[in-house]
Amino acid sequence: MQEQNKSSFFDPKTIFAVVLVAAVWFGWQTYLTKKYPNYNKPAQKTATKEAAKTATPDAAAAAPATVEAQSTPTQGQITEKEYQFQDQNITFTITNHGMGLKNVVLNKYIDYEKKPILLGQSETDTLFEMKLLSQQKPLEFDLKEEAPGQYVGVAQVGTSTVTRTLKYDSEKQAFTNKVVVENPNEQVAQGLTFVVPEKITVPQSTSWLFPSYQHQDFFVKHNGKTETVNFSAAKENVAKQFPSVSLVSVSSQYFAAAILDKSEIIPETSVTASPEGKTAKAELIYKPAANLPKFSLEQIFFAGPKNIETLKHVDAELPAVIDHGFFEVIARPLLYVMKACFSMVGNWGIAIILLTLLVRFCVLPFAIMSAKSMKAMQKIQPLLQNLREKYKNDPMALNRETMALMKEHKANPLGGCLPMLLQIPIFFALYRVIGSSIELYHSPFYGWITDLSSPDKFFVLPILVGLTMFLQQKMTPTTMDPAQAKIMAFLPLVFTLFMLQLPSGLALYMTVSAVFGIVQQYFFLKDSKKVTA
Repeated sequence: MQEQNKSSFFDPKTIFAVVLVAAVWFGWQTYLTKKYPNYNKPAQKTATKEAAKTATPDAAAAAPATVEAQSTPTQGQITEKEYQFQDQNITFTITNHGMGLKNVVLNKYIDYEKKPILLGQSETDTLFEMKLLSQQKPLEFDLKEEAPGQYVGVAQVGTSTVTRTLKYDSEKQAFTNKVVVENPNEQVAQGLTFVVPEKITVPQSTSWLFPSYQHQDFFVKHNGKTETVNFSAAKENVAKQFPSVSLVSVSSQYFAAAILDKSEIIPETSVTASPEGKTAKAELIYKPAANLPKFSLEQIFFAGPKNIETLKHVDAELPAVIDHGFFEVIARPLLYVMKACFSMVGNWGIAIILLTLLVRFCVLPFAIMSAKSMKAMQKIQPLLQNLREKYKNDPMALNRETMALMKEHKANPLGGCLPMLLQIPIFFALYRVIGSSIELYHSPFYGWITDLSSPDKFFVLPILVGLTMFLQQKMTPTTMDPAQAKIMAFLPLVFTLFMLQLPSGLALYMTVSAVFGIVQQYFFLKDSKKVTA
């Protein structure tokens, strides 16, 4: 009998194991349902129906009046309320319609036409407003101001109560947003959205030769990846969806409105833009499970300049909205070096010059190697010509003997390209740094250069770029054939035209770099004459 009891299914250890497994399974299912709203969707719908049947008497009593208000255009006839806020950095008006922000002005900045910098411009939406996805209209909140910059609003959606708390931190120049939803119903489960609207203010370029340097774009971080969608240059309507989003922004080169998700429920994002209607909009969309008795959402909102220190002070993930492109691994260090130079000299133009000299000194050893290789190539040109005549009917023998000759004299035909190849990624990295650094925005240099982020209005620097490149080309010995040499001769002209529409800060970098190259080549030639003598 004892043996039978030991082997019985109903012994305490077995029962404990079954209960433990069931508890773990239930906890895991609850976590998945909360973290990934689309997980086990049919069960959610069933649970929602059951929840509706078993609603509490109080909720049922309150439901008819709320539903009636919700079904009419005047949902919740709440008196319109607005509160204004202003500090040294920002001015905005918050409205009870979605608790969105209107008339958002960055007080420390003006645009190129000396007008205030406005963010979240739209005729139909307000910045960071909250909507029901099913109705695409803002929730009507009973809005109260707890303190300047701190607001609490309560909205009824049928049996659901939505409480939103929005606080502005003047020190960080950012908002914290928290939403608590009690008794979420089917309407809420269809989706809640936060909106970042903007007008398309950058005109499309009509020239393929001179594309518009200014741009506006969406930046989305999803599934650990980042993606930038330029909507100001779009020729047709833009409409994209992104799953599992942690960060979304609508921005220009220097300013951004962004939402950084901090919720347990993972959102998705929809971005749309209409070049014809001059409108753009990003929406962060949450689709919670309807069978949850209560859930909360948390975000960080940012509306301001794309200053890397400011963004890092808000959150370590937020500097990602400064998109330095493919060469970001080079661009970020260059930005910090340039900022270090500025801290010593107090002028961004001089900081660019110091950065240029530092870059050129870093590649100087490779330039010396290149010069030696080119001298060696010039020296063996007569020998190479003899080989071509000797083995003109035997290409394999010609290649073999040519390689042997180059190895003997330590000559490399590609050696002359090495410094240029090293500078190409630096050039593109600086292109992105100078083109998106708020530090250079409206920063003067000297004389006619009053804004390093704008093109040179008198074209002095672009012309200097072309002249110095041409002079450097003439000073540099070449082993190219005449046809290649003619093509290369057009490069200074191409760069001059290219620089006409680029920031004067980048043209300054190119000019200083070319002058350094001329001085460098002068000493190389001088050293070569001494060796020959």
